Amino acid sequence: MFDYKYFGRNRLSIHQNMALEEYTLNESALHNIATIRFWEVDRDSAVIGYGESKSNILKEDKSFDLARRITGGSHVQFDRNCLAYSFTVPRDGSFKHFEDMRKFFAEKVTNALIGLGINGAEADNRASTINVDRKVMASHAIFWGVESALLHGLILVDHYDVDSIIERMLLKERKIGRHTYAEYDALKGMPVAKELINSVPFGIDEDKRLGYVKSMICKSILSEVAEGRYKVEGIDDYAINNAMKLAEARHVGRPWVEKRYPTYGKEEVEAIPGEELDGGLKKDLGYCMYIEVPDKDFSKMALPKEELRE
Repeated sequence: MFDYKYFGRNRLSIHQNMALEEYTLNESALHNIATIRFWEVDRDSAVIGYGESKSNILKEDKSFDLARRITGGSHVQFDRNCLAYSFTVPRDGSFKHFEDMRKFFAEKVTNALIGLGINGAEADNRASTINVDRKVMASHAIFWGVESALLHGLILVDHYDVDSIIERMLLKERKIGRHTYAEYDALKGMPVAKELINSVPFGIDEDKRLGYVKSMICKSILSEVAEGRYKVEGIDDYAINNAMKLAEARHVGRPWVEKRYPTYGKEEVEAIPGEELDGGLKKDLGYCMYIEVPDKDFSKMALPKEELRE
């Protein structure tokens, strides 16, 4: 469907990564080409959604960075256990609606995981997740711009340190029927790609095995999405500097994180799914990977708290 620029896998600060999302959006608009990028963070980072109040971050300290993204949803942690993926496309008519884009890339990522042996993986396009055995393993969101569009998300390759998450940001509980289910417990029981580590060749150092698995996932997704139609273009200091200048000119620094100022307008973006472009900031939101998961499905992702106490 597209020819792609492939920007590889980068490990950068969350602020650089968020800026590069806008840089690749700009590349698609200017050059009528799609892009693929995989990325990681150089330290723990909390990222809040476009329409979310920063009050859902319970504390700020030097143990993690904080950023706001241009897509909807709520807060999520990026750390060494995550692998993020980003795709941008020109608005050339290939996708008539953002749901078409969501379905296309979600199916590609799902097929790539199945190809690696993660059986039971399936896309849930209503909840914007990829599930394994009916539990969330990956989640994504969309920016449906006027000239280009972006879908980005994250895959859990190894288990979160959930105790650090609950100290930093709001995790909700749900009363479903007679029982109470907690996002804390759902995160504890998330499926991850760790089983792929068992297929890492003998001789790879323990501290490099996680990175090896991330490379496997990147190669599989790249093959599934691009089908060989890509040109490698790495992220260098020049690209990072241009990305930071672009983001700083658009978001004017701290007011963007604190108050989402300035907001996007209809001249720039057709839709940020789930959000009003200039609506009020939302408080009391749960963790992003579960925000669109209905109760009937969430009740299968964690044991009731009453059972855990027994």
